[in-house]
Amino acid sequence: MKIITSLIIFFSIFSFSQIITPVKWDTSIEKKSKNEYDIVFTAEVDDGWHLYSQHLSEGGPLPTVFKFIPSTNYKCEGKPSEEKGKEVYEEVFEMNVKYFENKAVFKQRIKTNTNKPLKIEGEISYMSCNTEKCIPGYTNFEISTK
Repeated sequence: MKIITSLIIFFSIFSFSQIITPVKWDTSIEKKSKNEYDIVFTAEVDDGWHLYSQHLSEGGPLPTVFKFIPSTNYKCEGKPSEEKGKEVYEEVFEMNVKYFENKAVFKQRIKTNTNKPLKIEGEISYMSCNTEKCIPGYTNFEISTK
């Protein structure tokens, strides 16, 4: 039943002719030491919508996922961190889920092995929902060290 309900929600977005983008992403970079940086991903979430966490159980909504294009000039240290968020039981998924309202900040620490400027690229996939529908989202990012 959960799968059917989830599919109905996911495919309901195709019945609308306008493109809805309730989440807008901004990417910045913070230097932490000579060879360490934090890449900061800030999601601005429209009123009435929420963005799901990276940490969700199977069978629920799609989690937020950060993928980095591999490079020999840097490596990611662990997984991205995220803020506390809100945990609630969602009837449609029949489970507790974690999500963010209004704004969410994720940080990924990277360690470089060069003094040259770097270009760091990747993609973010995510899902946002309101009380009527859920929308999967996808965006690319590109940021450089100076």
